[in-house]
Amino acid sequence: MNPHEQLRARLRLIEANAQHPARWNVEQGGGTASLHLYGVVGGFWGEIVASDVVREIDALDVAELHVYINSPGGDVYDGIAIRNALRRSSASIVVHVDGLAASAASFIAAAGDTVVMGENSELMIHDAWTIALGNADELRVVADDLDRISANIAAMYAEKAGGTADDWRALMKAETWYSASEAVTAGLADRVEGAADDTDDDELDVAARFTSPIYAHAGRAAAPAPLPVAAMAATRKEPRMNREQLAAALAAGTITQAQHDDGLRILDAMAAPHAPAAPAAAQPLAPSAGAPGEPVSAEYAAGPTTVPQAGAQVADRPRSLMNVAREAADLIQARASIHEVIANINNALTNVVPANDAGEAFLQPANVGEVWQAVPEGRPHVDALGGPKPLTAPKIEGWKWTIPTPVLQAYAGNLAEVPTGAWATQKVEETPSRWAFGNKVDRIYTDLGSADLIASLIAILRRGHGPVSDNAVAADLIAGATALTGTAPATLIDAITRTFLQLKKIGAAPTQFWMGEAAFTDFAKLKVSDLPAWIANATGFVELDGRTSLANVFDVDVDFQLAAQGFLALDKRAADVYETPIFQVEAVDVAHGGADIGLFTYGGTFLNDARGIVKATITPVP
Repeated sequence: MNPHEQLRARLRLIEANAQHPARWNVEQGGGTASLHLYGVVGGFWGEIVASDVVREIDALDVAELHVYINSPGGDVYDGIAIRNALRRSSASIVVHVDGLAASAASFIAAAGDTVVMGENSELMIHDAWTIALGNADELRVVADDLDRISANIAAMYAEKAGGTADDWRALMKAETWYSASEAVTAGLADRVEGAADDTDDDELDVAARFTSPIYAHAGRAAAPAPLPVAAMAATRKEPRMNREQLAAALAAGTITQAQHDDGLRILDAMAAPHAPAAPAAAQPLAPSAGAPGEPVSAEYAAGPTTVPQAGAQVADRPRSLMNVAREAADLIQARASIHEVIANINNALTNVVPANDAGEAFLQPANVGEVWQAVPEGRPHVDALGGPKPLTAPKIEGWKWTIPTPVLQAYAGNLAEVPTGAWATQKVEETPSRWAFGNKVDRIYTDLGSADLIASLIAILRRGHGPVSDNAVAADLIAGATALTGTAPATLIDAITRTFLQLKKIGAAPTQFWMGEAAFTDFAKLKVSDLPAWIANATGFVELDGRTSLANVFDVDVDFQLAAQGFLALDKRAADVYETPIFQVEAVDVAHGGADIGLFTYGGTFLNDARGIVKATITPVP
C-alpha cells in the first residue's frame, strides 16, 4: 500500500469511528477492577481520551486491574499517558488482548504485569506516523521527532520482551504483525487463553471497523512472519545468537527449524557486502543559447526534437502532500468538523495519485464534495423535556397514584380514631416506536469507490432521525395533553394566564409554551406594554430569534404540527423521552454482489402526568 492509500485508509477509520463512538468503561468490585479499551486512542482519532481514562485509573483502589484491549491504536501521547497510569498503579495489571492491540494499543498492552493474548487475537508494532507541514528545516525537525518517538516506543518493547531498542526499532520499521502465539514467543505477551465468552454484537462491530487496511498490511494473515525473537530480539537475558548458538539452540529444542533458518538468513544478510549504487547516466549538456545580441542557435530555433511521454506522475511533485497537510491544518485550526476535514483531504488527494493520462491529471475538476442542503436539525421538543433517557427494554413501564391521592387529615387526638380511607395505584406503560432505513448498494461503492458516498448516507440518516423523532414526541404531547378548562381563550395573553393558573392548581408550572404559526406571529408582535405585570415586571422581553425565552418564567417556540391558533403549554416534568442509540447494521449480499446498510433505533414518549400538559385553540372574538 502506497502512502496515499494509507492516508485515505486512516481517514476512513477516523470517519468510521466518528459514526461509532468508541467504548471504554471501568467497573470494580470485590477488590478487582476491569477497564475495557475498545476503540481508537486519542481525541482526534477516537473517543478513548487519556484525560478521562487516566482519571479513572488513578481513582481505583484495588488489588488487581484487568485491562481488556481491542484497538487499532491512535495518538501516541494519549497512549503513553494511559500506559504510565497503568504502570504507576499499585494494582497488579493483567492485560487481555481480546481482538487487536496495534500501534499505540500495543505499548499500552506492554504495560501489563501479565499480558494474555485471546485466542486468534493479534498484535502489531510499527514506526510512528504523522501528517506535517512546513519548510525543509521544519520538516527535518518533524522527522527527528518521529525518530525520537519511535526509539522511545522501541525501548518500551525491549523493557517488556528483552533485546535492544535498536532490534525492536528494526521490527517496527518493517511493520511487524504477531499472532497470539507469536506475541508470546516474542516476549510481548505471557500466555494465550481462550477468547472471552461475553463479547457482544457491539464489540464485534468495533472490531470489524479495524479490518480495513489502515496499515501497510491488512492484519497478520497478509503480513510476513515476524522475525524470530531468538535470532533478532533475543530472549530477555541473551544477546543475539551467532551461528554456533543457533545450532546449539536448535539441538536443544529451544527454537524451531524455521527460526534457525530465519536466523541464518539474518546473519547472512548482515554479513553481505552492500553493492555501491550505479552512477547515474551522464546527461548531455544543453546547447549554448548564445550571448545577448547574437543569433539564436539552430538547436534552440528548431524547438524540441523529442515527443514527451504520455502520462504525468503527479505523485512525484514534492509539495503535493505538503499542500494536503496545510489544508488539513487550516481546517483543524478553524475548528472544522471531522467530516469536513476528511472530505477536503480526500478532494486534495485526487491531485496526488499517479496518473497515466497524457497530462490530464493536471486538469483535475474542482470537486467540492457534498454540497450543503437545508434540512431540519435539532430536537426542540425532546430538549424541552430535559433530553432523552436511555431505553433498555421493549416497554416503558412505571406506576402512579390514582387520583385523589392519600392526604393527611385533621386529627383530634386523645386516643380518637385516626382518619383513614381507601387508596390505589395504577400501572403506566408505553410501547416505544421504531424507526429504520436500509439500502442495498453495489459492492463497487464499498470496494473501489470513495468513502464519501456511504459516509454521507449514514450521516444524513443519523441527522434525519432528529426531526423524525422530535415530530413523534410533539404528536404524543398534543395527543396526550389535557384541554384548557372553561371557554376557548379569546387572546394569546388570556391563554397564557389561564394555563398558568390551571397548572398552578395541581402544583405544576409551565416551562415551555408551543404555538401554531398564527399564534406565534401574534406573540412576536407583542410589546412590553402589552404584557400583564406578572410577566413584564419579572422579566421584560429577551430578544426574539425564532425561539424566545422569557427569562426565569418560560420558553416559547413555534410548533408546525399545531393548528394556526393552536396553543400548548407543559411542565417538563410531565413527560419523559426514552430512546436507544442508533444501531448501524451492515451485511454482505454475496449472491447479488451487494452490501446491505441499515440503521435502526427505538424510542417513545412516556406521559408521567397528562394534567401537566395543557392545550387550547385561541378563538378571537369578532
